[in-house]
Amino acid sequence: MKRLPRRFSWSVLAALLLGSGLGASSSLAEPKLDVLTEKTPITYRSRDNLADGQATELVQELIAQTGFDYNLYFTPWKRAYRRAETEANVIIYPLARTSVREDKFHWIGQITPVHYYLFKLRERTDITVDSLDEINRYKVGVVNFHAHHVYLSAHGVDNVEQVNSNRQNFHKLLRKRVELFASSSAGLLTLCEKEKVDCNRFEPVIKLEGISKGLYIAASLETDKQMLEELKASYQRLDDNGSLAKIMGERMNSPDEDRFLKTF
Repeated sequence: MKRLPRRFSWSVLAALLLGSGLGASSSLAEPKLDVLTEKTPITYRSRDNLADGQATELVQELIAQTGFDYNLYFTPWKRAYRRAETEANVIIYPLARTSVREDKFHWIGQITPVHYYLFKLRERTDITVDSLDEINRYKVGVVNFHAHHVYLSAHGVDNVEQVNSNRQNFHKLLRKRVELFASSSAGLLTLCEKEKVDCNRFEPVIKLEGISKGLYIAASLETDKQMLEELKASYQRLDDNGSLAKIMGERMNSPDEDRFLKTF
């Protein structure tokens, strides 16, 4: 096979392909998106849980409106985050929008408001936490590289046990293998429903104010600018025509109030 000269212009090749009738669908003319997430109730819909996966449904509808080609991957969160930090044309969700992350990504649109807490078993009356300084007295379950893990580490909390899913920490708390468990209130409520556990067994001890903002669809900084603008416009259309609220349901209601907290 004849090799291309070292100084060959790829723009010239693209122009030749366009002239030959391959058109804008050529991979040279339009890059493919890699869409990254992890398996959680808000992202993954299995045969047993057909009511789940709203965030993925939203992202798929968002991209479908643009006509972009993409691959969807469910992967451990740390791996997804690292790729989104370093690679071009990567979409990641649901990503908590924090001050530390603000300049590391392009923010396409909010999926849902979020409120993070440290929870304990209600029966553990011996556990009291009034400030972040007191957390290290207890063993805390966190999900590796999630916003709550990064936030606690930044505030000097190092007595943590890292796992790959909230479900693991949920059961570790029930078995008293950890004393505190970091989670969003909505996420814990969903786990209680899935695992058939009474959520009154849990009690929030402190709110993680610095990360209690929202979960977003975000793009890597090296994402193609035209693609980024079209994705943002697509999100706005979904918001304007009511599709966003319809897909996400009650998760989008009362953004200034934690409607799930009254459950615990």
